[in-house]
Amino acid sequence: MTEAVLARPALPLPALSEHRNLRFATIILLYFAQGLPFGLVDFALPAWLAQNGASAGAIGGVLAMIALPWTLKLPYGLAMDRYVFLAMGRRRPWIIAGQLGLALSFVALALANPGVSETGLIAGFVFALGLSSAVQDVAVDGLAVDILPPDEIERVNGYMFGAQAIGIAVGAALSGYLIAWFGLPAAMLTLASAVVAILVMVLFVRERPGERLLPWSAGEASQRNLDLHLGAFGPIVRNLFLAMFTRQTLLLVPALIAIVVSWGIFLGLAPLLATQVLGWEKAVYSGWTGQASLVAGLAGALLFGGIAARWGARRIFVICAVIAGGLAAAAYFLQGLWANPAFLVALIFIYTALAVLRGVVSGSLAMRLCLPVIAATQFAVFMALLNLGRTLAAFSLGWLDGLGGLPAMFAAMVICNLVAAGFALAAKVGR
Repeated sequence: MTEAVLARPALPLPALSEHRNLRFATIILLYFAQGLPFGLVDFALPAWLAQNGASAGAIGGVLAMIALPWTLKLPYGLAMDRYVFLAMGRRRPWIIAGQLGLALSFVALALANPGVSETGLIAGFVFALGLSSAVQDVAVDGLAVDILPPDEIERVNGYMFGAQAIGIAVGAALSGYLIAWFGLPAAMLTLASAVVAILVMVLFVRERPGERLLPWSAGEASQRNLDLHLGAFGPIVRNLFLAMFTRQTLLLVPALIAIVVSWGIFLGLAPLLATQVLGWEKAVYSGWTGQASLVAGLAGALLFGGIAARWGARRIFVICAVIAGGLAAAAYFLQGLWANPAFLVALIFIYTALAVLRGVVSGSLAMRLCLPVIAATQFAVFMALLNLGRTLAAFSLGWLDGLGGLPAMFAAMVICNLVAAGFALAAKVGR
């Protein structure tokens, strides 16, 4: 009996391409891990620095360092499509590198334990966190394009956005509490432990059957990945050029940019409305936006992916644009409501929820247009275009303020959402 048991072949370890629930769990946890450093840097660290006398300029410099590496996602995508270790999967080695970078950055920050006056050192560690999370983000997006069947794209995008939002909320609450009561090292080591736990899971799953778990393990590259790999920058760039200049892509891109410009304008006008019209303190506005982000993140994880899968990503995108434009038009014509705090609170919650839902369906539409051979690069381009929308919105705020103040900003939001809806309908990507 004992000999028979010992003679049985070992059960194969699971592969993401073959296990639906494992795919979902892996992507959810990796996006949760991405949210942790943003919760720390966007909320807990600025509060700690401000309470201990750091200047606004110093705090701004720290905040900039988490975002800077995310502006370079196109080079990361090119590198990931070009340099691979296919025996461990197309994306998994890069995901492991990103997770390991996050963990080491948290540990290094704990060991250095910089004081409030050492903002340059803090900014350096924050840059490392931003770089690691950006690399992991591009790799996970490429993995999702590679392994998700078409009928799972919308649902998983909902999980992705929701998990990241929850990660931000947990990172902010956990690190803020631990820094206040136990010090910076305890907070950083706790976050590092969470990242390492997720990294261990990644080390024990394969992308596709037969691949190696570790570089020295047994296994080989799947034939599919061997067939997809281009192996040089020239073919990657040529395929990217062809993919980005199809009719559907050329119509979808203006829709993606326009709807993000609208959201970016709202991010600028909402605090102006809160302070100039309602006289809110900064903490009041931050409190409402934090609550709205958490609620929207939970809705993204639990509801929005399923809604998009049932009704179609393009249809939901258009609905988001119509609702956002309609609210902006109502705000433009009903300026008497601006003095009512409940009106702004409602706008914050509705627009934040629409932003998460729009993010879910925008990612889904972009994934449907990505070629598998250049998935990391092409999806990074789509995300860069979304960031371009935020940049355009930021630059337009001063001009809109001079043109007509808050009413002009609401009017611009109406126009942007009409443009977004029109181009999305014309693009005919998905349902």
